[in-house]
Amino acid sequence: MSDLTILVNTSDGFEDCWPPFFKLMARYWPDCPYPIVLNTETKAPRSVALAGLSVQPARVALKTSRRLTWSECLARCLDAIATPYVLYLQEDFFLEAPVQQVYIDCFLNELRAGRADVIRLMECGGSGPWTPSANPLLWEVDQKAQYRIALQAALWRKSTLRGHLRMHESPWQMEVFGSARARRLKDHVLCVNRDGFHGKGKEVFPYVPTGVVKGQWERHIVEPLFAQHGIDIDFTRRGFYEAGKPGRRAPLVRRIADRVRSLL
Repeated sequence: MSDLTILVNTSDGFEDCWPPFFKLMARYWPDCPYPIVLNTETKAPRSVALAGLSVQPARVALKTSRRLTWSECLARCLDAIATPYVLYLQEDFFLEAPVQQVYIDCFLNELRAGRADVIRLMECGGSGPWTPSANPLLWEVDQKAQYRIALQAALWRKSTLRGHLRMHESPWQMEVFGSARARRLKDHVLCVNRDGFHGKGKEVFPYVPTGVVKGQWERHIVEPLFAQHGIDIDFTRRGFYEAGKPGRRAPLVRRIADRVRSLL
């Protein structure tokens, strides 16, 4: 029995991302040996959307009448997962090349041995600074790194990820305020060595961050990728992201209150 679960974090409103995500996963990780959980609120994907993969929908909000926050949904999903480790993914991490399974197995052993609590498989350029670790394939993420907590593809000790959640927070708030909190903690946060795993043909879990930005398609990522793989999508449903276009913001009082709650 596997001690790792693949957690694809999503929401019902991103249902249109599920077919391309799983079609590309079936193409580039067809022999995935781990159970897959799709973290939905109430929906279950149609079998045709899963491209032959076995996927368990979490449906974490079926028994509640109120709308759950992003963190509440993730917490409920984690609480229902039996394995001690998760591979955290999101529905817009669209694979573009084969997954390097051998490194996932290798890095999972680092968590099992207690030498890591998080191993980030997609390390973006602004996420450092970093220092070498005892494993030449991995770097230590600096204790004071701006994004000590990041929501790109990563292997997590489930209890560590659960412990970083604050029930009122959005993904953006978790990364920003969670990183501030994490600077006071002694978690072992590692990432792939960018000298060896950055660039096309080198990534462990190869995708371009990310296919959806602020709820809209990132044109330069999804149009060529979907066309290459015969994926037919109605892009007009959510439209294409335009940089610089102002988005909706929560009221100032709420933003201040959330910040105080996050940093206490």
